[in-house]
Amino acid sequence: MHSGLVTTPIPNMKLNQFSVLLVVFLACDPTVNQADQDNTPEVSNEFIVDLNHLTYTIANDHDNFYSFIGVRALTMAHLAIHDALNVIQPKYETYAYHQKQVDADWLVTATEAVRNILLAVYPQRSDTINLVCNKWINTAAASEEKEGGIGWGKKIAEVYIQLRKGDGHEKQGDYTPMTKPGDYQYTPGWDDWVLKPDFDYARPFAMDTVTQFRSPPPPDLSSSEYTRSFNEVKAYGVKNSKVRTEDQTHYAHWWAEFAEHGWNRIGRIVAEEQGLSAHEAARMFALINMDIYDIYLASLESKYYYDTWRPITAIQNADTDDNPETEPDPSWEPEMQTPPWPEYPSAHASVAAGGAEVVSHILGTPEVSFTMESVSALSEEKMRTYTNLDRAADDCADSRIMNGYHFRFATEEGKRQGRAVAKHIINNYLRPID
Repeated sequence: MHSGLVTTPIPNMKLNQFSVLLVVFLACDPTVNQADQDNTPEVSNEFIVDLNHLTYTIANDHDNFYSFIGVRALTMAHLAIHDALNVIQPKYETYAYHQKQVDADWLVTATEAVRNILLAVYPQRSDTINLVCNKWINTAAASEEKEGGIGWGKKIAEVYIQLRKGDGHEKQGDYTPMTKPGDYQYTPGWDDWVLKPDFDYARPFAMDTVTQFRSPPPPDLSSSEYTRSFNEVKAYGVKNSKVRTEDQTHYAHWWAEFAEHGWNRIGRIVAEEQGLSAHEAARMFALINMDIYDIYLASLESKYYYDTWRPITAIQNADTDDNPETEPDPSWEPEMQTPPWPEYPSAHASVAAGGAEVVSHILGTPEVSFTMESVSALSEEKMRTYTNLDRAADDCADSRIMNGYHFRFATEEGKRQGRAVAKHIINNYLRPID
């Protein structure tokens, strides 16, 4: 169990119907290795893991991550932590704050930066934010470095607050479905609502533009690739499928939770179990969340550019697709409720592949073992173990076919797009200082 905040979450569901049950406990007496600023020994990553859990918990409690607010807050907080450590002892390039200042406490500077960012985003959660941040800041003895850390943390936070002001993260674009075969139609249960960023305003953290990694066109409805993907999801993704294995059903549900849950949790497990330094953990969490934010923008931009129908619409209306190899089934239902946005490419597959790329880069190998619980898992298999990050990403992509959300060509393109975005971020941001 992580120190600091502990949550008891329930699966993501529609915002205006459900809420998250949140139980908060505060752990006592955290042990933190304070850095001697002259000798610059490594600091424990424990406070970074805890601040990640704090930010994740508040964001999830706010809206179950059904907006960009939460992943934006995670990205801002972790970039600020990364910059705080690296302006005091430079090991990696900073993102937005570049003034070197060596007479400040690392932990205090980073924690104070997170406090001020979270108070700006979630002012109604000030009690929880202050309680957790004070817990860590109070581990530092009174000193000039502690006072300097508080001051510099506030300055770093303000840089990020101003930098992301007006970034369009809350702006919803207009959408009206088209009517020809292959066009996306509102999915059942969402009251004609879609998640569509306003791409005139949406600003990435690392991509040059939201169109930079646009996917190539999906296969034509009459193509053999479309036919294969159609028949596969029709058989394997149907509710109570007779051909889907028990394990496929389990990982279909297990991977259904949003990426903000899974990849931040994987990050916490990896930081703790692999013994990452504070610098390494700070960089990893910053890259993970930059990656999630930008991949969502890239994927949604491609989704609305091509505006393709989901399997539930395609299978129920296959008599309109002018493909003799696709048989309609008007009563077909997916294993899980289809999300409210167009199908191609798969954002979930994209974020999983991007997450695997980032964590593999940090550790130097995809051969990483982790065991964790998913908030969306079936009760009979809450925990799963993986020994390879790429295998985990592949199962995540495959899960979208097994739960009836996606065609195979969409998950394969999602994986390609996700790795492309992740490599762009790794190659251009937070790089080691030579």
